[in-house]
Amino acid sequence: MNFSTELIFDITIIMITATLIAGVVLGSIALFRILATLKLRNKMLQQATRPYIFCQRNHQQLEIRNNGQVPIKIDAFDSQIDLTTLIGKVLPAGQTFLYRIDESSQFTITVKYHDQITNYTDSFNI
Repeated sequence: MNFSTELIFDITIIMITATLIAGVVLGSIALFRILATLKLRNKMLQQATRPYIFCQRNHQQLEIRNNGQVPIKIDAFDSQIDLTTLIGKVLPAGQTFLYRIDESSQFTITVKYHDQITNYTDSFNI
């Protein structure tokens, strides 16, 4: 082989190497952006579909409502009234438990509950 043929081969090898390096770098950047986008999407989905429990007084009844999009299971109550009958119950999305209470009493309820992914705790002044 003469000098010009070797020079063409060397230039071709350098261009192929540079193209491969640029491809690997750009591919890595794209993968990291995809990973960040997927994490953000998962976080947004979890926030949009998480359960939101709501407790309020409705005349002589305590209303415990699941305002979220997924069913929850009630793990524990911390309150002055006895709500042990509701522990372990599943509360579907949009459903309500009604519990009879004395209208004049003021109290605080702390509810521990979970869905299939996460445990939650909320407190309410009733």
